[in-house]
Amino acid sequence: MTSVTRFRIAVCLLLLSACLAPAAFAQGGFGSGVPTDLSGEWRKVGGEDVHERGTGPDPGEFWGLPVNDAARMRADTYNAEWASTSLELQCRPHPTGYQQLGPDPVRIEKETDPITRELIAYRILFRETPGERVVWVDGRPSPSEYAARSWEGFSTGKWEGDTFTITSTHMKESFMRRNGVPASFRRTVTEHVSLDEPYLTWVIVVHDPDYLTEPLMRSVTFVRAPNNEVAAYPCASQPEEYKLQEQGKYSVPHYLPGENKYLTEVGVKYKAPLEGVRGGAETLYPAWHSKATTLPIPATESILKPVYNDESTRVAERADAQARRAPGYEKVETLHVNGNVFMLAGAGGNIALSVGGDGVVMVDAGAAQAADKVIAAVPQIVPPPRPPAMRESASPFANTWQISHSTGSTAVRMIINTSMDADHTGGNEKIRESKIFHPIGVQGDEEASEVILAHENVQRRMIEANSSPDGQPTHTYYSGKYRLHRYFNGEGVEIIHVPAAHTDGDSIVWFRGSNVISTGDVFNADAYPVIDVEKGGSIQGLIDALVLIADMCYPEFMGQGGTMVIPGHGWISDAAEVSYYRDMVIIVRDRIQSMINKRMTLQQVKAGKPTMDYDPLFGRNPGSTAQFVEAVYRSLTERKAQ
Repeated sequence: MTSVTRFRIAVCLLLLSACLAPAAFAQGGFGSGVPTDLSGEWRKVGGEDVHERGTGPDPGEFWGLPVNDAARMRADTYNAEWASTSLELQCRPHPTGYQQLGPDPVRIEKETDPITRELIAYRILFRETPGERVVWVDGRPSPSEYAARSWEGFSTGKWEGDTFTITSTHMKESFMRRNGVPASFRRTVTEHVSLDEPYLTWVIVVHDPDYLTEPLMRSVTFVRAPNNEVAAYPCASQPEEYKLQEQGKYSVPHYLPGENKYLTEVGVKYKAPLEGVRGGAETLYPAWHSKATTLPIPATESILKPVYNDESTRVAERADAQARRAPGYEKVETLHVNGNVFMLAGAGGNIALSVGGDGVVMVDAGAAQAADKVIAAVPQIVPPPRPPAMRESASPFANTWQISHSTGSTAVRMIINTSMDADHTGGNEKIRESKIFHPIGVQGDEEASEVILAHENVQRRMIEANSSPDGQPTHTYYSGKYRLHRYFNGEGVEIIHVPAAHTDGDSIVWFRGSNVISTGDVFNADAYPVIDVEKGGSIQGLIDALVLIADMCYPEFMGQGGTMVIPGHGWISDAAEVSYYRDMVIIVRDRIQSMINKRMTLQQVKAGKPTMDYDPLFGRNPGSTAQFVEAVYRSLTERKAQ
């Protein structure tokens, strides 16, 4: 029997088995009665994306990606040593949109309702992920825009014929390719999963408004592997002590723009024109390939000096300009953060609240225009139950103060201000005069131990600005650290002064039992920091504060969870967001310092666009980029002049 005959017989048998296969593997979905069974163990079949593996893509290798210039600049300045020196990100996992391209085996399990037996979700586990990724199919709504992000994001799925379509949002900033091509925290990922036994085809479409000009499409094939196991991923972050000792302080390995000498290596290696190597949507279409034959091949010793177009950044800024120009405070949202701590978002600056039997400690009060909504929202918050061990404690001191003195969870006992900014202190006066405000210790003529508390520089600057006396701090501290005089809602509350950061009066507040840090405007999840040089702020003070906050964070696993962070603006965060932000600020500082060393003026620095690759993320508020660059420039030059 010839090999051709054997092949024909094999094909006929395959077609016959496909015709006789159970209908369960043909089509179906949630509610169809016979859903396709995606559950089981799977292993990857090598495909066209194999170049993503092994040592990873080379520097400057962007072909196949519809990237814009902001993404190119970010990747051009990326140094691979960064991944090993950033303690918080050493164990950064493969994010949604990339994890399927890894070498990991995968397990898919079904979660069903124990009563109705209906499918609720699929649980998908890859090796190099923090845990199971849950894809909900029960129609639940998307979380708030202020909800915490994760590496895997929030995913929902639905059946479209015999294809399972997954949509994911709420993802952390991460990478699109392992040579530094960024993936924005605004991206969404759509996946189409189809089963043709024993193969599973997984098509991934990434929509990134910040770093892509068109959706990026990738695909990968898996095959059933019943005997496979998804092993644990025991990654443990460790500092590289020799680098810390050598440099003496925290730094970020990166290339200054135009100084990465490795960007031409791929073109030389494959004898390909650099225009194609550097990617872009136009290079993905057949019409471009005729042009490619006319383009030069880079010489062996050539060095690329890229020129970047920031049109994508300006488009993003214009898109958000109207929304950010006049906040209406229509929607004040309450989100549980961890332990006793909640966050009120949408009231100007974020408000942190410790809620429990002792009442409420409020960190910042939002804008004056939102005060009525804040006053209405606080009584609606239901405090979390106290742990049984605390309720049943035999200690003679357990809960005695709260039992005899508490007036309920709606009583705001005190306000802590992290700075003097109006969007953080504007609500002080109205909340203080409201019915929900009951300071600790006020009985008859007895003075409250704290009413509105802040660093003494906040009070001084509010007096200088002629702020209303009823909205100013009533109590201040002047040392580097201040602790509330007693446990509050079962935990210690520590206020830490971070000098010369956003201003000279900034505080961060650490709820030690709940493991939550409220940062004020020292850290913003979605906007550049405001460094108020006139009020004592500085770029180095801001960096020192961010290094401190990142060091205080203890991730649960693989750089996320654990210590939660309430930023001055944006969504609930953790060590990963703080670390990305810290490194961004350090990189921008280094770039502007280099330009200053070349005796460039402020206008020349602005024209040089030192923040262009970060502007799509943090520079959407009109004018914020210029303000940030000017503040960094002034901070560095005025310090040198002194």
